[in-house]
Amino acid sequence: MKRRDFIKHAGLLSVASHIPISRASIHDIQALSLEGNEIVLKKTDILEFMSSFQGSVITKEHYDYDMARLVWNGVWDKRPALIVFCESSSDIQKAINFSREQNLITAVRAGGHSISGKSTCDGGIIIDLSRMRKTSVDLQRKIVTVEPGCTLYDMDSKTLPHGYVVPAGVVSHTGVAGLTLGGGIGSLMRMYGLTIDNLISVDIITADGVMRKASKDENPDLFWGIRGGGGNFGIVTSFEYNLRPLPNGKVIVGVNLYDLKYAKEIWDFYYDYSEDLSSDIMLNAGMWNVTQGEGYFFLGTLFLGDENKADKALKTIRNFGKPLSDDVSKKDFIEHQQVADKRNAHYRNYYVKGRHIDEYDPKLTENLMDGWMGVEGRFDTMRVVRFGGAIAEVAENETAWVGRNAKWDIEVGGHWSDREKNEEYTQWGRDYWKNLTPYCAERIYINELMDEDQDFVATSYGQNYGRLVEIKNKYDPKNLFRLNGNIKPSI
Repeated sequence: MKRRDFIKHAGLLSVASHIPISRASIHDIQALSLEGNEIVLKKTDILEFMSSFQGSVITKEHYDYDMARLVWNGVWDKRPALIVFCESSSDIQKAINFSREQNLITAVRAGGHSISGKSTCDGGIIIDLSRMRKTSVDLQRKIVTVEPGCTLYDMDSKTLPHGYVVPAGVVSHTGVAGLTLGGGIGSLMRMYGLTIDNLISVDIITADGVMRKASKDENPDLFWGIRGGGGNFGIVTSFEYNLRPLPNGKVIVGVNLYDLKYAKEIWDFYYDYSEDLSSDIMLNAGMWNVTQGEGYFFLGTLFLGDENKADKALKTIRNFGKPLSDDVSKKDFIEHQQVADKRNAHYRNYYVKGRHIDEYDPKLTENLMDGWMGVEGRFDTMRVVRFGGAIAEVAENETAWVGRNAKWDIEVGGHWSDREKNEEYTQWGRDYWKNLTPYCAERIYINELMDEDQDFVATSYGQNYGRLVEIKNKYDPKNLFRLNGNIKPSI
């Protein structure tokens, strides 16, 4: 879908979903329980819920239902029983209470970017937060407060004009909420840490419908858990972050492109050079398949230090090999944040998977390259990004997020438009990854979850998993919030 078409459809959805559904059209609805059993949502219960709900309630009878149910990854073609667009914290509270009382399978959707499709469901309810997009900047305290429906662009566009930023992701239409709760990796993380490392507090409504403040001083157990534990413990209604300086909203950033025939040589250089990389430099490497037989290797660089020292700091990187192009220069960060938007467009079909890398094994590159060339319509993009820097300055058990000592993170994925190819291409992706996993850590950045099972989630959280289960037992013992990298309660 072209950008102008997406904007047009998004605008129509916004208008259409605000149109109240006729109470006369409401009837008993077939739905699914938390356990996956068929249940009936009674008309009287739905009408009672709607009577005090400020936002919009959409059922399958609503003429824009098919647009309203879409999520970013088109692979997940789910049909929820209800979609509720919340306008306020009170709406979220009512939606949670309704879901719990009806024992209804519950998905929470902010940006809707969940790779694994956990922001939608069949037969359940989607609690949609996309209308809650207020951002408030306090320059005196150097703090920004955002609502859960905000995208990275919503936040950046308010903070960058003042010369400040919150380190976050790399696609501007990503939702702030999901990105943050999963940890929040991005191009400024080596300098300023993960998004959660800049989080001061949240307002969160837990599964019992109670609004709580979570910070280092209030409900510190909950605050620890939501920093990397995903949406397991409730729905955050407000995030408060420290602002970090980004003078003039500009950075030294860009990409060197190389012929893929030099890929092995560049991979060796990348892993060796980035091992001892200065924390004011972000360096990632990867490959693009543009069309059949046409592809490139790239080295992506971002420098956040003294501008007068940039040339010297980046000399080795920019002078390596024989790049076909070099566009590293001073740029507006907000524009840089939109560079990957088109490659991550809404509603295409995606298979994306990631893992941490603790130590480099050359066999990883061998298996990565094997079968990579000419996979048009399957895997078209992959990247390896250097961790370390400010990420590793936080102890492994200081937040729920694991992987503080990982050196790199690898993500490999592809997209296609033909839905008939979904099964073929996703299986191809699984088979491809089987050859990579022996050389990666048994650990994942939880926002890169695709089709991993419950055992892998537990393994991935490692030493932090037991503590997460205790928090889950306390705040969501019946696992209402299970559509995520799930922390399964033990009671």
